[in-house]
Amino acid sequence: MIDSVTKSSSRPALLGSGILNVGLIVILSIGIMLVFAWTIFDQLDHDYKVAVEEAVLVNKRLVNMMSAQVETSLIAVENSLKLAAERQYFNEKLNNNTTDMMVQNLQTIMNDLPLVSTLIMVNEKGNPIIAITKKGTKKIIDYENHAFAEEDAFKQLVAGREEWISRLQMSDARNVPKQEQFMLISHSLKHADGTFAGGLIASVNAQHFNDYFKIVEQGQKSYMSLQSGENGAVIIDVAEQHNAFSEMNPVIFADYQKNSDMRDGNTRFYAINNSNQIYGYARLKSLPLLLSIVIDESDYLKNWRSLRFKNYVFLSVFVLFGSLLSVLLLNMSRQITRAEKSEATAVLASQAKSEFLANMSHELRTPLNAIIGFSEMMNSGYFGQLNPKQKERIHDINLCGSHLLNLITDILEFSKGDAGKLELAEEKVVMLELVNETIRIMNEKIKNKQMNILIEADDNLPALRGDKRKIRQILLNLVSNSIKFTPEKGTVKIAVRQDATQNITMTVSDNGIGIAEKDIPVALSVFGQVHRNQSHEGTGLGLPICKMFAELHGGRLAFGSKLGEGTTVRITFPASLNIEDK
Repeated sequence: MIDSVTKSSSRPALLGSGILNVGLIVILSIGIMLVFAWTIFDQLDHDYKVAVEEAVLVNKRLVNMMSAQVETSLIAVENSLKLAAERQYFNEKLNNNTTDMMVQNLQTIMNDLPLVSTLIMVNEKGNPIIAITKKGTKKIIDYENHAFAEEDAFKQLVAGREEWISRLQMSDARNVPKQEQFMLISHSLKHADGTFAGGLIASVNAQHFNDYFKIVEQGQKSYMSLQSGENGAVIIDVAEQHNAFSEMNPVIFADYQKNSDMRDGNTRFYAINNSNQIYGYARLKSLPLLLSIVIDESDYLKNWRSLRFKNYVFLSVFVLFGSLLSVLLLNMSRQITRAEKSEATAVLASQAKSEFLANMSHELRTPLNAIIGFSEMMNSGYFGQLNPKQKERIHDINLCGSHLLNLITDILEFSKGDAGKLELAEEKVVMLELVNETIRIMNEKIKNKQMNILIEADDNLPALRGDKRKIRQILLNLVSNSIKFTPEKGTVKIAVRQDATQNITMTVSDNGIGIAEKDIPVALSVFGQVHRNQSHEGTGLGLPICKMFAELHGGRLAFGSKLGEGTTVRITFPASLNIEDK
């Protein structure tokens, strides 16, 4: 199998040629990292605003929903108390106001109020007259000892209010879990003459509203508060479970007072321990109560913070990777710069060497030609007859001079090509004639080793436009190598053909000693000699010169060999060099 050798420039390229400026790459990398970081931060800022906007909408919906729920429940209790007070008034007016009648009246009301756990009737001094606890519920108030006269729900009735809602003072309450809260809803009672007769007080467990709120809002720290719309007194405040929010109620009420004409307060932010809260409030339409809902940022920013953490991790990894890559590129840039300087120095030195050898062509060849010419003249007896010993020495001088001239010629030819000073002297080249000339030149070597020479050529092969001397040199070098590395009576075949793409190929093959596949690159390298230890003369420039001359014609060289089986070298000339007969 023949290994193709691609065409390459004879002049070494600088190490850094064709490579993008590494410094520019580093700058671009830093720019990309900055753009990427800005994109992430911008997206996080956008997502933050979206999360806040969604939390505001959620807060408003919760305020509207809970306001309707609380108002509906409390109005139902107030209406029932009002109805009971009216019955009590008419019973007294009709002299039917017996204790049994009052108990029956309150029991009927109790049965119609699922939220009420205790219903108490007090006289004008705040002392309990009748107290009814719903079956299945705990007795939370010590009726006999509880100071109802101190409850705001009773004081407001004394002050002339018809009804009032306040928070139960828990000091005298019993069997009440610490986290539970109770509100008192009161309605005044009148004697038949219209004077104040005490009141009806219903206790409502605020847990009912808390449970409903937890159903519609899943936040861990979101809470609801119910305050008096007149004095800001707290009625329900689940913030007691979250001490950090205990200061929210005064803030909300103060905000409400500044915007008392608004039934739905604007969304507000309030910082507690470096945490932003969103709160909204609404004044109940039919009751003097202010309901507010607070959402903590730990709830409404939960998903955003999770996304932010992931983005920060990803950004950190990206920046770390980008930084490492930039450092590697900077180090690579320094190494490339040093290598380019070294390579440039080496190229200049190589070019100086090549130019020196090319310019020394005449100076080196002239004395060698004189030595060879004089030795031939002396050997032919031009200056007188020589004895056998002298003739033998003169013959040796002639052989050594000729060999040295061949070596210098090869080196000078390669140096000229390496320095870019080789030029083609184009003329019409008939390949078959060139092959025959080469065989005649090599005839003596062929006879000495009794080689079998086979020549194959296509009929009607077109002539080439090329440098005849250089193409002959290619053929001479290839045939010389085949004869050199083929044992006596071996076979060397020269084939000249035209392939399917009209390219002309010149192939020289033999059945000589060949070389191993791993040694092919050595054989093709400058001064490379695979069989140096087998006493085969040569400079190692034969194949590199063949390759150089072939590429100078726009062609290519392909080389294939197997150890112990022989070698095949093919030179391909492009179809553009063909000269068609007219």
